[in-house]
Amino acid sequence: TDGADNYLILQKALDEGKDLVLSPGEYPLAASLEVKYPNQVILGLGYATLKAPLNGSPCILVHPKVPGVRIAGIMLEASVLTGTIPSSSLLQWGMPDVDDVGDSKNPGLLSDVFCRVGGASYDRHVSTEVMIQLYSGNIYGDNLWLWRADHVKLHPGEEANFPHISPYYRQTVMGECQVRNGMKVYGQAVTMVGLFIEHTTEDQLIWEGDNGYAAFYQCELPYDVDQSYADKSFVGYRIGPDVKIHTARGIGIYSNFRDFDVNVATAISHPESDGILMSNLFTVYLDNQGKINSIVNGKGPSAVSESDRGRPFRCSDNTCSDDIGS
Repeated sequence: TDGADNYLILQKALDEGKDLVLSPGEYPLAASLEVKYPNQVILGLGYATLKAPLNGSPCILVHPKVPGVRIAGIMLEASVLTGTIPSSSLLQWGMPDVDDVGDSKNPGLLSDVFCRVGGASYDRHVSTEVMIQLYSGNIYGDNLWLWRADHVKLHPGEEANFPHISPYYRQTVMGECQVRNGMKVYGQAVTMVGLFIEHTTEDQLIWEGDNGYAAFYQCELPYDVDQSYADKSFVGYRIGPDVKIHTARGIGIYSNFRDFDVNVATAISHPESDGILMSNLFTVYLDNQGKINSIVNGKGPSAVSESDRGRPFRCSDNTCSDDIGS
């Protein structure tokens, strides 16, 4: 079925208060699937793939003040956009102009949700501004992988641009598969356990909501950027300037600047507040050029030579008072 048919069939079921169970396959969408009722479920089998509407609206929009919604087992894929909206995304929970703290006794859930911008498509012009935006509070995330493609399919007869890396794929270069951020969190009391964000062209994660919690965060900075990326102070994990309380444990951010010698000042940025507690932080220089010069707010060790490749450099907490270079 085409995008219009998919949308009409699936949205009709949601509007009737039903849950969705999607069989394996690809579902192009002409408009966002809107979740309007408490405790509704969207469950994908075999990582059913929702392909984003062409105007930039999200694959899934969960309305504010709708507790207990559960979304799981879904792949969300960016499209080649033919229209623009103020902030394109693949999933949006809540609205920027509606204050929704959520329900701590009946939180929302994102589980086993993957996003991809590029990789599966031959077209390298697929894009979105951010993969996931969370405006509502009390949302729990478990195993989310948000990926800007670092490699994409070759056209028939096309040769690989970096055959020494792989003869089977094109390595993504600057200007292709554009996405600025993996996730933006505005809601209060949002929890993420097992969050993976890779290769977006600006800050990988921006967390603006208070009382957030993250455990086991893995991030690779983009391979294809130049020094302007570092000059604009982009980081792998950014906590907004107004946040007072935030806890993060097990935060790893890696560099593999393939095309240019990029020197990033720090991997993690947060406002100085006694309520921000971070532990087991580390960076790794994976390969190629450049480096991350510190771990958090300009503190902590840096990989300094080729011999440091693959070696984690750690801080036990965000004071980095006991740097661990191995």
